[in-house]
Amino acid sequence: MKIKVELKNYTLRETLTGIRINKFLSDFGALSRREADKLIEAKKIHINNKIAILGDKVAEGDSIFINEKLKSHKYFIYNKKRGEETAFKTINNLKCDPVGRLDKESEGLLIYSNDFRIVDALLNPKNQFEREYIVMVREKTTPRVKTLLEKGIRTREAIYAPAKKVTLDAENKNLIRIVLTEGKKHEIRRMLNALNFTISSLKRVRFLFLKLDNLSPGHMRELKEAEVEKLLKTLKIK
Repeated sequence: MKIKVELKNYTLRETLTGIRINKFLSDFGALSRREADKLIEAKKIHINNKIAILGDKVAEGDSIFINEKLKSHKYFIYNKKRGEETAFKTINNLKCDPVGRLDKESEGLLIYSNDFRIVDALLNPKNQFEREYIVMVREKTTPRVKTLLEKGIRTREAIYAPAKKVTLDAENKNLIRIVLTEGKKHEIRRMLNALNFTISSLKRVRFLFLKLDNLSPGHMRELKEAEVEKLLKTLKIK
């Protein structure tokens, strides 16, 4: 495998001094740093025409040659069951990590992948990527709940950004649909707790354009080629 080094996403200082090869390969998504170091020690990575050694740096325009068949990137949607811990899974002999987490009592959509390039892009609050949840509460909701959630909530733990959209069910006064873009830990639970609501169930049904649809709890499906292309394009990953 040949990789042409481009440092346009790095700082000026990093561009001038170069980037450690293991970090670059990790950022590029080809290998983890540990995997890169192992291949360097095995003399299976070259920078231009020179065998790479641990600690080597790469500069703009360098060519990296990896003499090893790399695992292809795979992407999956999983419908986590309530009571299940969020943890990595081995899927088709690939170690795949969850992108973000759902606490044990929450359920719904998790993205799994062996492509660690997507993690920061999906979870960085600056990107304002939507996550949609269906929440059941014990107490009856009122229009004031929608107003407060869409203004943002301040608690002892943190300041939570305004919900992008809040929908109250006209018939079921215990149901709330919430669209968030920040993704802080226990965000919905703490926001609703601050409004004196008790959550009886919390389910994530959408992340970006990816939806659970009819995927059964405890089941997983691989993203279709068109979905992968759209995801990587949205995340600006080549």
